[in-house]
Amino acid sequence: MKRLLIAYDGSHASDDAIHDLAQAALPPELDVKVISVADVYLPPSLQSGAAGTDMPSPLVRKAEEKALREVEAYRALATRACGRIQALFPKWKCMPVAAADSPGWAIIRQAAEFNADLVVLGSQSHSGLERLFLGSVAHKVAAEAPCSVRIGRQGGESGELRIMVAVDGSADSKAALRAVAARCWPAGTQFRVVTVIDPRLETAITWPEFLPENFVQTNDASGREWISRMMESASRILFDAGLDVANFLYDGHPKDVLVQAGHEWNASALFLGARGLHHGDRLYVGTVAASVASRASCSVEIVRPKPIRH
Repeated sequence: MKRLLIAYDGSHASDDAIHDLAQAALPPELDVKVISVADVYLPPSLQSGAAGTDMPSPLVRKAEEKALREVEAYRALATRACGRIQALFPKWKCMPVAAADSPGWAIIRQAAEFNADLVVLGSQSHSGLERLFLGSVAHKVAAEAPCSVRIGRQGGESGELRIMVAVDGSADSKAALRAVAARCWPAGTQFRVVTVIDPRLETAITWPEFLPENFVQTNDASGREWISRMMESASRILFDAGLDVANFLYDGHPKDVLVQAGHEWNASALFLGARGLHHGDRLYVGTVAASVASRASCSVEIVRPKPIRH
């Protein structure tokens, strides 16, 4: 991981997301941008600093001046957040960015332009127009960002990190495991690999794009046997990285069970793939990843493997 984008709007939720960075085991050196988005319209000429060619009416000029003030106010927010972040992580290179746009679109666009590896934002807050951050922004960013997304929530102050990783045999859940294994976790951090058995997983053995031959044996009496082997293979990724890991198998609906299991274990963060198992070309992002991110009591990191650039 080299580049981190943090969305900040001055709310308690976005402050919590910054506080949560200390629990994310991120590298000691990163290029960071903090983006604060004013939900206003500002003509492209004013955004670029170029002079307009038409003489605006007094009403238009007044609206543009108000938009410029809003953008500058959000730039001050981003600058303040950068100062706090650099106090926590002195080796991070932090740059504040302000934009005039719809917040969700602005964050997604900046993530693409910055080639971010991870976007961090708060779970719930209000913008200047009192729009629900989780419903209109965080949900959109989690679903459409070109990289992984962390919904940061401030956890307990016990100092003990508990990391849960949801696996279902998909490529993205394997990417989530690798993302966890690649970080430098403090001593004493506990890890759980969790699989939830539902009809989708139980019938995955018959899907053309799923490769169960790595886990299935001809004498298996039930799907639980190959699913257990799949979990063992998944946890080995963490074990080989020197992490203390345990496996847990549940029955039920993943979007409900994962939230409940994380809450009962008092998890610090839950990692899962952006796309789980899916039929053909139909994505499986909204029903599990977005639902868990919205309802979990801990931070949630939705891992999306970045495309390989040729």
